[in-house]
Amino acid sequence: PAYAVIESGDYDGDGTADAAVFRPSAALWSIRNLTRAYFGASSDLPASADYDGDGTSDLAVFRATAGLWSVRNLTRIYLGSTGDLSVPGNYAGSGGARAAVFRPAAGMWSIRDLTRSYFGGTADVPVPADYSAAGLCDIAVFRPASGLWSVLALTRLYLGSPGDQVAPADYGGDGGAEPAIFRSSSGMWSVRNLTRVFFGQAADQAVPADFLGAGLSEIAVFRAQDSLWSVRNATRIYLGSTGDWPVTK
Repeated sequence: PAYAVIESGDYDGDGTADAAVFRPSAALWSIRNLTRAYFGASSDLPASADYDGDGTSDLAVFRATAGLWSVRNLTRIYLGSTGDLSVPGNYAGSGGARAAVFRPAAGMWSIRDLTRSYFGGTADVPVPADYSAAGLCDIAVFRPASGLWSVLALTRLYLGSPGDQVAPADYGGDGGAEPAIFRSSSGMWSVRNLTRVFFGQAADQAVPADFLGAGLSEIAVFRAQDSLWSVRNATRIYLGSTGDWPVTK
C-alpha cells in the first residue's frame, strides 16, 4: 500500500496503543475492543492523530485527489494535492496534531497553520517523530538507497538499506524516538544505540507501539494473512485480514 503516517493509535485515551486496522475496500475502521466504523473511501490514506489535543486519537483520512482531510466528528479541511503523503503530527508541541503533507517531488513539507519548508527529495520516505524528546514532532526523512536518516536541524545518521521498513518509536521510554528499521526478509529489528533482535518474518508489517501502557514502544508485527498481531515478549491477538492497513503507533 501507499505509505501513510499514523501519529497516534490510542483510540480510547487510556495511554495504551490499540490494535486497529483500516480496510480500504470497505472504508472500515476496526479498533479492538472498542468500535467498528465506516469512514473514508478506498483511495484515502488513513491519517489517525490526536487533532484536538484531548489525548485520544481521532479517525481521519487524507484524500489526495481533492486535498481533503476529514477528521471524524471534528472537521474537514483542505491541504495538499495528488502525489502528496499525509504526515500528521504535533509539530508545534501544543494544541494537538496538525494536518501536514510531504511532497516528495519537491521535497516540500506543508504543515497547516504553522510552516512550509523544504527538506528531503523524491526517493525519501517521511519519518516524522519526536527525536529530540522535546515534546513535539520533528521533520525527518529516510533515504533507502543510502540508509540515511536526516532530522531537520538535529542530526544525520545511517541505519538500514533498501527494502527495510522504517519503524521509529520511543523504545527506550525516555520520551524521544529512536530511528529503527525492520528487515522482514530476515525478521531483524535494529534500533539505533539500543538493540538488535529478530522477531517476525517476511510479509509482516512493523507496528511498534506502547501496547502495554509502560511508557515505551514494544517491538510488534502485524501478519495480515493470519490476522495476527504479535507483541514481542508480551501477547498475541487477532484482528484484521489481508488488505487491511494497521493504524496504530
